[in-house]
Amino acid sequence: MRHSSRLGTTLLIFLGLPFLAACSPDVGKETEVIASTRVVVRVTGEIESANSAFFGPPAVPNIWQYTISYMAPEGRQVSAGTPILKFDPQELMTQLRDKSNALNEKQKQLEKQQIVAKEVVAELELQQQEATAELDKARLKADIPIELLASREYRENKLLLKQAELSVALSNEGLEKERRVQETEINILEREIAVLEIEVAQFRGSVDSMTIMAARPGVVIHTVDRHNNKHEIGDNVWMGRRVMELPDLAQLQVHLEVPERESARIAVGQSVKFVMDAAPDEQFYGRIIELASVIHTKSPSQPARVFDATVSMKNPDPSIMRPGMSVSAEIYIGKEPAKGP
Repeated sequence: MRHSSRLGTTLLIFLGLPFLAACSPDVGKETEVIASTRVVVRVTGEIESANSAFFGPPAVPNIWQYTISYMAPEGRQVSAGTPILKFDPQELMTQLRDKSNALNEKQKQLEKQQIVAKEVVAELELQQQEATAELDKARLKADIPIELLASREYRENKLLLKQAELSVALSNEGLEKERRVQETEINILEREIAVLEIEVAQFRGSVDSMTIMAARPGVVIHTVDRHNNKHEIGDNVWMGRRVMELPDLAQLQVHLEVPERESARIAVGQSVKFVMDAAPDEQFYGRIIELASVIHTKSPSQPARVFDATVSMKNPDPSIMRPGMSVSAEIYIGKEPAKGP
């Protein structure tokens, strides 16, 4: 019995040791340290620019599909005013040629009409002058007193005067009418020419818009289509599609995709440490400045649900950083990183 009692006591002491250790102050501190280190959420993302200019087909009336004829190589540093993207202007060039030919034809018609107008009006003006001269003669004859003429001749002179006055009135009326007709014809042609000139200018502007220049210095990035393929020369793209990006390298930031399960732990202002896959030995720091309000699937092929977080950089390095580079990040929930801000 004594032997059995001692054996049971020993067994109870042995089994109780872990419980006593857990209750000891030293073990409590160790547990607290372990808990303090579990305030990091590890996520992935990529570098982006806070201010990127996107380029695609220009807005040209009655054209919805465009063919890429030139793209500046991806990664190339370009300066302001450098051509970075072109679309095939052949269809516009054909329409421009047709409109230019129509404009030239109308201008020739106007020149011809102006010559005809001058000739017709000049002829009527000559007839008016002749009628006026006849009227002057008729007035002189009509002014001869009746005492000096036979009564019949006197009446004839008076009739000739009325006839001359009527002839002058008719010639004046015909001249003014012809002037209005010619002016109307010329005005119609001038309006048609003005419309064609506007259309020609629009087509020329549209042709020019098919060549896109960089508005500022930057690095060329080719965007992807809906199948996640980058656009290439010869591709057909619809109006409104983004083909190229020119980010501002002076305003780099990090875009992170945070798993939905971590949404309650992430907040604006939290510190972030990250490394780039392209430079794993370099560490960079920043803070969350914006959180998306909508959770979405990561991609059509990856149904995992995530929400977006934007991180400002404390120590960006544009010499090695480029938009689109992948990063691995640690978000510090309750503890600052050792070298963080």
